[in-house]
Amino acid sequence: MRRWKQWWSDQQGAVSIYLLLILVPLFVACGLLIDIVRWKSAERETENAVKAGVRSTLSAYSSPLQVYGLYGLAQDSARQTELFKRTVDGNLSGGSDGAGQFRLIDMKLEEGTARLTPMYSLANHEVMKGQILEEMKYRAPISYGLEILDKFKKNGLSQQVGGASRFAEKAGKVEKLLEDRDEQMAEAWDDFTALKEKAANLHPFYQTNLRDMNELSGRIGIHTVEEVRSTLQTAQNQLKSLRETIRGIDMSIVSLAQAGAGAAHAIAGLIESRNALQKQADTAAQIVSEYEGLLRDLLRYAELLALLKLKSETDYNALSSLKTSFQESIKKVKKTNDELNEELGRMTGSGMDAEAVFASIKLIDRQELDELDSGVAGAVSLFASVRAQIQDGLLFTSQKYEQTTKALDGFLQQTQQLYAKYNPLQTERKQTRSAINKEKGEQRKKVQPVLDQVRQGLGSCSLVSGVDPFEAMYNKLLGDPAIAGSQGFYQSYLQHNNKAASAQPVPEVDLKGADAAGLSAMKLFSVLGDLALEVRDEFYIDEFAVSKFSYRTLGLEKDVSGVVKNSKELSRPDSHPLTNQEVEYLLYGSHSCAGNYSMAYAEMFALRLAIGTTEALLKPSKSVLAAGSPMLVLLAAVAEGAVQAMQDMTKLIQGDQIPLSRSFGSMLTMGYKDHLRLFLLLHSRESVLMSRMQALLQLNTDTDLSTVPTYIAGTATSSFRLWFMPGVMRTIGNSVFAGCEGSGSRCLMTRTAHLNY
Repeated sequence: MRRWKQWWSDQQGAVSIYLLLILVPLFVACGLLIDIVRWKSAERETENAVKAGVRSTLSAYSSPLQVYGLYGLAQDSARQTELFKRTVDGNLSGGSDGAGQFRLIDMKLEEGTARLTPMYSLANHEVMKGQILEEMKYRAPISYGLEILDKFKKNGLSQQVGGASRFAEKAGKVEKLLEDRDEQMAEAWDDFTALKEKAANLHPFYQTNLRDMNELSGRIGIHTVEEVRSTLQTAQNQLKSLRETIRGIDMSIVSLAQAGAGAAHAIAGLIESRNALQKQADTAAQIVSEYEGLLRDLLRYAELLALLKLKSETDYNALSSLKTSFQESIKKVKKTNDELNEELGRMTGSGMDAEAVFASIKLIDRQELDELDSGVAGAVSLFASVRAQIQDGLLFTSQKYEQTTKALDGFLQQTQQLYAKYNPLQTERKQTRSAINKEKGEQRKKVQPVLDQVRQGLGSCSLVSGVDPFEAMYNKLLGDPAIAGSQGFYQSYLQHNNKAASAQPVPEVDLKGADAAGLSAMKLFSVLGDLALEVRDEFYIDEFAVSKFSYRTLGLEKDVSGVVKNSKELSRPDSHPLTNQEVEYLLYGSHSCAGNYSMAYAEMFALRLAIGTTEALLKPSKSVLAAGSPMLVLLAAVAEGAVQAMQDMTKLIQGDQIPLSRSFGSMLTMGYKDHLRLFLLLHSRESVLMSRMQALLQLNTDTDLSTVPTYIAGTATSSFRLWFMPGVMRTIGNSVFAGCEGSGSRCLMTRTAHLNY
């Protein structure tokens, strides 16, 4: 016991030291723990305050844009920052309303640290598209958008229009080949006819002159001009000598007669000599006469031969030229005819009754063309044989004459036989083509007044005066064309989205003639059957366009009871500056109301024309089919469809509903607005449509969308006073710790919050 007391007395004061060694760190740890808890609470409070500030800032959205279902900050940056600062400061526990009161965390906003960073404005296509989809997924169910396509697809109309389009395309190709073939055949036949007429003219000439040459040849025999001339010269000299001798004898007889009777015996001898010489002179004179005639025959023969050589060469060249021209034309005919037969062999099988016309087309067998080609070449080769016989320089023997006249007769006979064989066929083709062209002209005459009426009705915007009241607005949208380099809202938004070079296609509807109108209408809507159903986003954007903006028949449409339907849209499209023409502008982008109306009217007429033409092609006239002209069948269908289309257009622009197709009756109808929906889908080009919508929004709200952010980042720095931490940190030689930047005895915390609409 004594030892225990002694030990206890020896340890007095040590317990206190031990307790201090234990309690002081404990108190320090508790202080640090208190500050850490306060720091974490301050951190959470700062983060919540910044988020509240960002949310409050986004609550100041633009009211003019909100009626379109679009959200973006409307105030200027200074006011946005002030609102953010005020909200953050009001959500901190050390605000001005708590001055002088004890607070566990005395939070305050550091001056000048509240700032906002706006990003992603409504001028960005992707941002605006996201908001449109968010707005329209409740407003425009996908089933409503698909209803437009269902009207075309589920009832088979799209397949019918597609089949009619394929028929129109094939009809155009086949008709072009038919016309080319017949035109080339006519050119070839004209060449052959000229060759045949030339043969008829040449035959009597050559026949007569060859006969004359044959007769001259028979008289001439093997004599030559030199030989005949030499013999004639000798005979003429001999005759001259004999005549001079006879003249001398006559003079001697006269002299002897004057001498008297004694010279009678001498005179008798002279007379006997004279008579002998006279017989020789008569013989020589006969020889001279014969050789003079022979010489004339030789010269005539040479003259005829020279003439025939020259003419046969000229005639052969002319015939060869006609043959070459014929062969070039017939070569084209063969090529075109082969293409035509090949095209007719590639039938698509669309199931339309109109395709029966292809079986009525008058075909030309390739063998027929080959026979005509070889026949013409053979005829000309026969005349070439005549030319060769004339040009060879040999005498015309009876055998040569027979060969030459045989070739000449064969030349004429072959051309006559070819003409007799093929002329009826060619005449029939010409008559058929003439009748077809006449009937096509009649069908075009039926269509043309309707097309003229449509063209006159294009662009009918009501103007109070001669000045376009919308010109200034279109100048804002698209730039002033009178000012070089002028840009409007539309170009600005394209450039903002790096789409400055984006194309702006417009429908190609040619209403100048029946042929072009029918083909362009069928081609324009041939894609109806190929439209995909997985186009949800496009449906939403298109429905946003026709719902939020005005169009031509807005305010004219009626419900089933006949009461005019008023728009219930918050955007009030009936009061927009571009009255009743905004959707048309979105579709076509013209610089005037008239231009946009014109293209919408033309395309709508083309659709109605395509449907009407399709209906007519399903039940074509038998007489039209029998004509064998695909284009005539198409023109007849276009003529019928154009009248119906014009009646439909009159109703559509008055706001009425019309049957989708006469075959469906009134069960399926479409109005002007439904047609615009379809055109938006057909001409899907998102960058152009989005830029035009943004331009219209700026025009209607007077708000530059590039200044309307939809995403902001808010940053602020708050602080609170530390109780224990500064002393401890100084003791260990540090002034900051993780997550807290020291400023004297206060802890600074910076937080950032991101939020978008």
